[in-house]
Amino acid sequence: MDILASLNPQQRLAVEHGRGPALVLAGAGSGKTRVIVHRIAYLIRNGAARPEHILAVTFTNKAAQEMRERVHALLGRGRTAEPLIATFHSFCVRVLRREIHRIGYKRDFSIYDTDDQRRLIKQILEEERRPEKETAPREILGRISFAKNHNIPAAVFAHRFPSADADLLQHLYTAYNDRLRRANALDFDDLLLKTVDVLERFPEVRDRCQEEYRFILVDEYQDTNRPQYDVLQLLAGKHQNVFVVGDEDQSIYKFRGANIRNILNFEKDFPGARIIKLEQNYRSTQTILDVAGAVVANNTERKGKTLWTDNARGDVVTCYRSHSARSEAEWIAAQIRTALREGPDSRLAILYRTNALSRNFEDVLMQYGIPFVVVGSVGFFNRMEVKDLLAYLRAAYNPEDDIALLRIINTPPRGIGGTTTELLTRNALDKGVPVCQALRESLQDTRLSVRAQRALARFHETLDGWIAKARDVSAGALLEEIIAQVGYHEMLKQRDSAQEAADRIANVDELVRAAYESGERGESALDFLDRASLSSELDQLDANARVALLTVHSAKGLEFDVVFLAGMEEGLFPHFQSRDAKEDLEEERRLCYVGMTRARRKLFLTWTPHRRRFGQDSETAALPSRFLKEVPAELVEGLELETPYTMMDKESEYGQEWHYGKAGRSADDTEQPRSLAELRTYLAKLQSGKHGAAAGGGRQLKTGMRVRHAQFGEGIILSRERTGNDYKLTIFFSLAGRKTLMEGYAKLQPL
Repeated sequence: MDILASLNPQQRLAVEHGRGPALVLAGAGSGKTRVIVHRIAYLIRNGAARPEHILAVTFTNKAAQEMRERVHALLGRGRTAEPLIATFHSFCVRVLRREIHRIGYKRDFSIYDTDDQRRLIKQILEEERRPEKETAPREILGRISFAKNHNIPAAVFAHRFPSADADLLQHLYTAYNDRLRRANALDFDDLLLKTVDVLERFPEVRDRCQEEYRFILVDEYQDTNRPQYDVLQLLAGKHQNVFVVGDEDQSIYKFRGANIRNILNFEKDFPGARIIKLEQNYRSTQTILDVAGAVVANNTERKGKTLWTDNARGDVVTCYRSHSARSEAEWIAAQIRTALREGPDSRLAILYRTNALSRNFEDVLMQYGIPFVVVGSVGFFNRMEVKDLLAYLRAAYNPEDDIALLRIINTPPRGIGGTTTELLTRNALDKGVPVCQALRESLQDTRLSVRAQRALARFHETLDGWIAKARDVSAGALLEEIIAQVGYHEMLKQRDSAQEAADRIANVDELVRAAYESGERGESALDFLDRASLSSELDQLDANARVALLTVHSAKGLEFDVVFLAGMEEGLFPHFQSRDAKEDLEEERRLCYVGMTRARRKLFLTWTPHRRRFGQDSETAALPSRFLKEVPAELVEGLELETPYTMMDKESEYGQEWHYGKAGRSADDTEQPRSLAELRTYLAKLQSGKHGAAAGGGRQLKTGMRVRHAQFGEGIILSRERTGNDYKLTIFFSLAGRKTLMEGYAKLQPL
């Protein structure tokens, strides 16, 4: 296979880059993954690098797996060595499993996910008898994570972030780290920080890694945070073969610590770096690219790109103003039903700034019988029954994991109640030891009843048995034995409804299968647990789902035929917390750009001045998002932001609304219909030739003329309005309803 044959000139320039640093500025839909994959194959095929000397890092397991499959497709399988393609976090786990003993941890450390972290913070708060309302675990963890992402240790937290509660947060930050250390556990941020620590403190490890990974490729470089930047600098220090691909216009994860300066300052960090721009888009219509580009062009922190495509110009973008959040959802549902009828294989998405907006869409789509998936709902590895059984495995392989042990100690119920558990945790805290050690020492504690002592003794004996077997049997076999021994299926059947129990048991069986399959691939039990801990919600997205509901943040890296970008109001998008700071507002604008460029064929923008906020109707009507005002008016239909006129049509099957503004109406537009009833009369007049404009006959398009569109079928031109050097046509199609097209690109056939 000719690795370069399918590449455009700029992509080929990037793939053929030799040694030294390179920054590929890849606009949305410009083939950045293709460039990374083909460069890996090119380096191997041309003998420029041995496979085992190549490291490619990205941000999701799904993206990493896609890259591996595409490299195999280019080069074929069967090689003795493979390039390492992984997420940042899984790469760091790989390093730490081998080297973390150097900084005082055991190699069988646990990885705490968000739920584990929250349980740990709540446990600390309960032990210190601090009211949770005053110190919300989610907020505490957010501020701790922010500090870790900016390399700010607990000891200086209060100094760096002075506030009324700074001392309390510093205390909780310190206690949280101490408890993680005692449990031989790391959170997600620690995976990066401990890797940096090992590479900085031990030159022999750093030298070995630099020789091992001589060519480094980084995907989504604009989303890297400070620790990820430090890992990259330490790995690339010797050879400087750093090839990063990113787009500053898609930097949207500041809240996770992402630093846009990493991509903006790349040339300073890597002197002599080559800059290559990918501006040809393969995803969207030119209209969508022009609209999104016009919005993001208002930002100042950008290097600048102008996206273009060989795709058709496509439909103008539709802007829709509803009178309520419910009617917004109903209108979108009606459009989805139409789109699915016209394109049975189409994939559609409703995108929103915050998850709180999803409820109305879920309700209405269910009401209309439209199947959908919600990204951000509970993923497989986050389901209660799955987390229970993973906790059993974690306790068997790392008995010091307090959170795992406390989760399973009375699940299913085995006579170890809250009083006993509290005594155990208090003993562990007083002695500074893991709960498992306090468990052994509490078997003869006279403060416990004889019944409690016996229950603890049985659990301790059983746990020791699992710990011993963990050395000799696979994760799948151990998991199967645990499920049977503790009677987990029986607990579900007794506790839950028949259907819910059946669903949970199916998930349990699926987890066992996944554990066995992991072993068949040659992975260890720790590899299996690592994969489960590092799974993200996006890894669970069904690629074949017809309709998806998700936040714009979650949509990054995805694409859909039709996108509805909902809730385009001031205070919501841009978010009210981001309107005052320039850098925050620019990130909101980049987020809007990301949402718009997820669309392949059609983009809808919706908003309402009347949306219930925090359970109450807003006292003042919301204003349309400033981003709507940055959209070129000639590329959008329905953009009557100042003086909208709305009429609810009672005959409409979906209660949809028809909107007309005073602005932008042409001379031959005066008799346009405002409801379905008026539309029928209007069409009858056109068909009978009673309308003032010609009904056809010539090649020039006119109001009232019948036309045929390749996609939408037959229709009648309702209005024709000059826009610049072109004409904007409003057409009612028998199959697709009302559409607005640009005459120069519509390719209409007069009938």
